[in-house]
Amino acid sequence: MQSTGSSGINAEYGLLVAIQAIMSATILGNPVADMVEGIVGAPINKLLHWKRLTVRLCFVLLSVAICEAIPRFDLIMSLIGGTTINAAVFILPSIFHFKLAKKDKWWNLKVTFDFLSILFGVGAGVVCTYASLAHIIDEYYNSS
Repeated sequence: MQSTGSSGINAEYGLLVAIQAIMSATILGNPVADMVEGIVGAPINKLLHWKRLTVRLCFVLLSVAICEAIPRFDLIMSLIGGTTINAAVFILPSIFHFKLAKKDKWWNLKVTFDFLSILFGVGAGVVCTYASLAHIIDEYYNSS
């Protein structure tokens, strides 16, 4: 952000990033809040019902508590990424392809590529998870 030059451009950029963060948090959190509101029995037709407002307030307070409790959120995101992205990119698509692919003359080749992709995904996931945990432990002991 500092490389953009003018402070006016920096302010506009900061405003746009803030708007994007507010909108995406609202859009991503709404389905979860709706589900919890259904569990606690908040009426759907009343926008300002006390149960609905309580659920939304609890979500905001929980978000603030998580942000305050985890000063280095990048470390947590690297751990989540190391454990889930490999499954979403390498392991699960290969499993689905293996289950859905038709048996034809290329079946053995397809199974081999799916197996290698799963093997690579598991290996990369283990390495990434280990590296993330090692970095978290290192930061924890070196920050004291």
